[in-house]
Amino acid sequence: MTEHVSTQRRVLIVDDVEDNRNVLERHLRRAGFATDTAVDGMSALAMVTESQPDVVLLDWMMPGLSGLETLRAMREKFDENELPIIMCTALGEETTIVDAIKAGANDYVMKPISMPILMVRMKSQLARKDVVELLRRENSELESSLVQRTRDLLNVRKDPA
Repeated sequence: MTEHVSTQRRVLIVDDVEDNRNVLERHLRRAGFATDTAVDGMSALAMVTESQPDVVLLDWMMPGLSGLETLRAMREKFDENELPIIMCTALGEETTIVDAIKAGANDYVMKPISMPILMVRMKSQLARKDVVELLRRENSELESSLVQRTRDLLNVRKDPA
């Protein structure tokens, strides 16, 4: 039984191995996600800058810019709350995972990727992103309301009639 996402979210899949991209793309589309793919870090950076996805699945080991270098470059433009990035790695060493999290990865999955695990981790990151966006909007509305009320109070004090 596949779980469908109510509003279509965009996932950028970054992996230099075509089979890996195809498998992830097929599973994610079946689950109701829109997908874009990039074959390397440079094209991923261009795509993220042009049209920010909802979440990025980023391979660690790629020629040219590594996944870690790509992650660091993405973090210069987007924080962890704006753009969730999940590292996908065959490297299971503790130091590798720690390096990825310290560099700004929101989470990681081990290759070969378990789709149920990936889906749960993506859902968690997307929920976090949604909550942060909601809080930012509400904060902005509260700030606007506070500014307006302050103006109203100042006007009342100027004209006590």
